[in-house]
Amino acid sequence: MAALLGALMLSATASGSPRDVIADYFKDGTITYSYSIDDLRGALVFARRHASTAPQYSAFADAVNQAITDGLVGSGDAAQQQLATPRPRTEIAPPPEPVPAPVPSNLPTPPEGAPADSIPWVVPTMAIIAGILVLAGIGSSIWRRVRR
Repeated sequence: MAALLGALMLSATASGSPRDVIADYFKDGTITYSYSIDDLRGALVFARRHASTAPQYSAFADAVNQAITDGLVGSGDAAQQQLATPRPRTEIAPPPEPVPAPVPSNLPTPPEGAPADSIPWVVPTMAIIAGILVLAGIGSSIWRRVRR
């Protein structure tokens, strides 16, 4: 009998829904029972949707936020003190040391001057050949149409 009563009480506090959280809060203005984080988040979504239409949902959203924080961090004195104390800022790492200059190698250096100073002879030759091919294609097209 006691086991059945214990299981019933455990299921009443462990299983809930966002509606149960809302009903619990509006019964006396506090969230009395413990709910899962998912149920509290669902109630928070509901409160945020209705905060513009009813001002009491804004206070409800604050209570749900506090319940979520207590559920994630804990509600003991040590947890509250840890929440209240500011966290120290992390130090920024010093800039990296400059990279030493590369060691000279025995590879040849490229010649001075811009590579675009002169055009290789292959480029104009290819342009002339392409122009001749285009003119030949146009001429053959005209020739075929005239012969028909």
